[in-house]
Amino acid sequence: MWFVRHGEAEHNPFIVKGKKDGDEGLLRRGRSILDPSLTPTGREQAAELRRSLEASGARFDLVVTTPLSRAVETADLAFRGLADRFIVTPEATETAEERLGGPQRGVSTRALLGKFPFLREGWDLTAMREGDNWVLGSADVLGGAGYYHPLAVEARLEPLRHWLKGLPFERVVVVGHSNVFDRLLGLQMANCQLVEHDLDAPAETR
Repeated sequence: MWFVRHGEAEHNPFIVKGKKDGDEGLLRRGRSILDPSLTPTGREQAAELRRSLEASGARFDLVVTTPLSRAVETADLAFRGLADRFIVTPEATETAEERLGGPQRGVSTRALLGKFPFLREGWDLTAMREGDNWVLGSADVLGGAGYYHPLAVEARLEPLRHWLKGLPFERVVVVGHSNVFDRLLGLQMANCQLVEHDLDAPAETR
């Protein structure tokens, strides 16, 4: 099974520089962006991953992505035409830590379909059980109407691991987020980094 972190998104440059410089203002700015999209750099990272996969002749049975915009965009740009199936599930979305702010939050299925019409082209969104495993409350606490918060990652990691291990496919790639992959795999991943990992193996230690 393969895992890839999304490409650079609008909040990432602020977060990276804010941490490097110890600048709380930059951190707050990055964390105020609701469901950030990919930057031009992020789109190029996804395109470069695609070129690399095409050159290697790689094919996948299934791509699993979270419903956050940066992951959906990465999945489409990097894997369209290279995978037989696409599933959108909130189980692998970000950790739901309030302190990390807007980038943790996503939109409803209806809004997602409006933003990304290609999702109607055979992408499976049946796992988006709003009110069950995705939406908590009616609106985001930051005031962004229609932006919803995921369940805490602690409630999702083991069900996610169990579900992934039970998939009836050999070549599966999961497009997701750094903090979740850190907890699931024990890996700190760069934007659009692709790694192969056995979920039966112990998580990496740093």
